[in-house]
Amino acid sequence: MNLSIQKVTGVAMLIAINIILGKISVGPAFAAVNFGFIALVLAGYLYGVKLTMLAAVLANLLTFTIMGSGAFSFWFVIPAALAGATYGLLYQPSLLRIFIVNIVVVVGISFLLNTSLIGYVYHLNYEILLTTRIFKMIASLIVQTIVTYVLLKHTAIINLKKQR
Repeated sequence: MNLSIQKVTGVAMLIAINIILGKISVGPAFAAVNFGFIALVLAGYLYGVKLTMLAAVLANLLTFTIMGSGAFSFWFVIPAALAGATYGLLYQPSLLRIFIVNIVVVVGISFLLNTSLIGYVYHLNYEILLTTRIFKMIASLIVQTIVTYVLLKHTAIINLKKQR
């Protein structure tokens, strides 16, 4: 991994954006969608798997440290790392890759893995958690896929990558 000042600065800015956008959500509480994923999508597109995974882990740790939301468990760093690595596959985006990446992140990691970890860490019933989180998963999948596609096909973002 060849790190330059520009890469470190870019990743740091995207981590900050992730923390801020992660606190902004739209929709009703049972299906609220936040926009923290946008920074990870951009990191994946611009920097690839390793730096995006690192950015996701650091953003996860900093979000908990700064915002302090609930009891901390290192278990939740695992889905952050996996989501970051998966978004890193957007380094060369196509419509199919964008769709597959969002299915893996939203359904596999956020819905199934995170729900399992929430049930395990907080001793809650897994089936009930799945039932209550399904609407959020559906809304997130639709929003994230559309936003990711529009974002990565935008001329300004494509030109930004060419300038690096």
